[in-house]
Amino acid sequence: MSGTNSANVTFAVLIPIWLPENDFMKRGLLILVVGLLAAAAAYGCVYFACTSSARSLEHSDRPELAWLKDEFKLTDAEFKRVSEFHATYLPQCREMCRKIDAQNAQLQRLLGSATNATPEIDAALTGAAQLRTDCQRMMLQHFIQVSQTMPPERGRRYLAWVKEKAFLPDYGMNEKP
Repeated sequence: MSGTNSANVTFAVLIPIWLPENDFMKRGLLILVVGLLAAAAAYGCVYFACTSSARSLEHSDRPELAWLKDEFKLTDAEFKRVSEFHATYLPQCREMCRKIDAQNAQLQRLLGSATNATPEIDAALTGAAQLRTDCQRMMLQHFIQVSQTMPPERGRRYLAWVKEKAFLPDYGMNEKP
């Protein structure tokens, strides 16, 4: 083995002995398949390593709130209170969404058959606007309540974040796709 350099030894280890040395195509195909398998294995390892935190959040007690605990560094006690507030708020939010959907459906029915603005359409628009106002008031109260469970600086950062997301001055009409 003293006349063999290390590159030939390494290459000989990677290529099985049963392949004839002169069968260049089979050797190339084997190298390609082994390379693709190694690449797929490496991709799988990187994928699972990079998504492990997201997968663990999904399996937490409240996966829809887990990002909040992570983003705002909530303690377990703070997160428990936020989760309780969320559990109390969610049925109210669902009911408000149901009312808004019903009001919007009524407005669409009226608009579908109208050729002019009518008092009924005006009343439906006023009702829809009032429901949106009530919804935003309820959300703001909830967001303030949640922010008060956090240390002051994090609570201010949370309120700034929700203000940007939930209280768009143009109702999200100018968002880029």
